[in-house]
Amino acid sequence: MSQKQPREFDAVLSNSSTPKEGAVLGGIAGVKSRLNSSVIEVRVAALSSALNYGNAGIDLIIKSLQDVEQVQRYAIQILLHKGGAKGKQALLDYDPKLFFTTLQHWNIQTYNPQLSITHTAYSINLNRIQASKPDKFDLNQLQTFLQSNQTTQIEALACKMWDDYWQHDTQYKDFSNVLCGAYDKLSNLKALFIGDGDAQETNYMKSRLLLGDSTPILKAYPNLEVLQFRGGWGLKFDKVRHENLKTLMIQTGYTLVQPQTLKDIINLDLPALEYLEIWLAESFHYGQDISTEQLAPILSGKFPNLKYLGLKSSEYSDNIATAIVNSPILEHLAVLDLSQGTLTDFGAETLLKCPIINQLHTLNISNNKLSGRQIQKLSQLNCKLIAQPQDNGQRQQALN
Repeated sequence: MSQKQPREFDAVLSNSSTPKEGAVLGGIAGVKSRLNSSVIEVRVAALSSALNYGNAGIDLIIKSLQDVEQVQRYAIQILLHKGGAKGKQALLDYDPKLFFTTLQHWNIQTYNPQLSITHTAYSINLNRIQASKPDKFDLNQLQTFLQSNQTTQIEALACKMWDDYWQHDTQYKDFSNVLCGAYDKLSNLKALFIGDGDAQETNYMKSRLLLGDSTPILKAYPNLEVLQFRGGWGLKFDKVRHENLKTLMIQTGYTLVQPQTLKDIINLDLPALEYLEIWLAESFHYGQDISTEQLAPILSGKFPNLKYLGLKSSEYSDNIATAIVNSPILEHLAVLDLSQGTLTDFGAETLLKCPIINQLHTLNISNNKLSGRQIQKLSQLNCKLIAQPQDNGQRQQALN
């Protein structure tokens, strides 16, 4: 790549303050000089210029990840969206949280029907029409929101429902019909949350909100990058391909009440998927591990771009740990999250004896059933270990 000609904001080498009177330090050297400036705005501007210089410029942007927050934040965006494979790998190595796209990337505002839409991310409450009665969701707020002329600027939407066991089949379908019917009004939608607005109050996401067939949502929104569900059970998918989905999160206390749900997830064709989080949790098949065998396609590389795998809140975490260390998926993962489950010292020992575990950036085994002695042994791994706190009975209490 040819060196760019100096511009008026390039560094000046002389006692003079203007390019006309001094020698201009242009090209990559000029970018380096501006990145050493004491002025934050100058360093931020230099990051954009660095893109003109190929891999050498990308290297400078990567170094800026160590800079102050304002500069770092801009460097992250450049590496994520314009840094190519090298930039994304640098983010993954530096801190996987910076690499993955989740709803936390947006500043979500609570929607107020009395105010105009001025942000790109909103949360909408779908309360029941009559509280504490088996009634349908009130879709009026969602419908009012969709009537705005500004909805085409929306990138993230959180649709918060409140659990209602009795009307789930009808109400979820009604909600899905309204949402899918507005695909042209939400043409820039990239992130979508659908689920229980109360479940986040417990770490174990227990909810009685029954979900439904979400295939139409995937079909209606081909540009979605993040799809997150939080509820009880009832989630369904047909076999469908989605080109752009990077993050899929299924947060529930009861995923395996219907084993078909896990099969539906695995049957999805998601070539861009990087982040998969499934809360396996409780099952009606007590005493029988129906999850580990079903997870085999995932562990065998069903989603080839997967970098984060969260198999959380499982009743059979030891079995899952054994299956993982005997599968090829560890060769590609940056983060393995087995938190909030039932992992014991036995399962942890299996992880400890697996050399490839050290290739991870992060291993999360917090909120399990590990002894202090085993955690001390695990702390010798070369990856980042998240092991605290451990479960002192909260899981059983939360899910009962």
